[in-house]
Amino acid sequence: MKLYRPREIPDHWVGEDRHGALLLWPAKPKGWSKRTPYTGGKRQLEEVSPTLARGTGWPGAVGGKPRASSGERSTRSIGVRATAEERAAWESAAGDRRLSDWIRDTLNVAAGRARPKSKP
Repeated sequence: MKLYRPREIPDHWVGEDRHGALLLWPAKPKGWSKRTPYTGGKRQLEEVSPTLARGTGWPGAVGGKPRASSGERSTRSIGVRATAEERAAWESAAGDRRLSDWIRDTLNVAAGRARPKSKP
């Protein structure tokens, strides 16, 4: 099944269902449950990777995005203790994104800016 990004509706996905029909749904968690028939032209659609719709409930979003630049998935996790206020602020900043995805992306940006300390 193919996934498309509609240029005129950037916060939605257009994708095929199991029968090949094109459907439009919000690009947010469980957005597939709010799908409607896509009535626009196919020329306005940009084909993208089906993994981008992961978490929306679309049945074509199989697999996952690689976590490491080498393409390998991480098998280790870390835990961070946070106050209720910190977590609320993070969830607010994450918006419609999963908190874990927002945290990972935010930490990767910060790590890219960090300067390595020189060893004595």
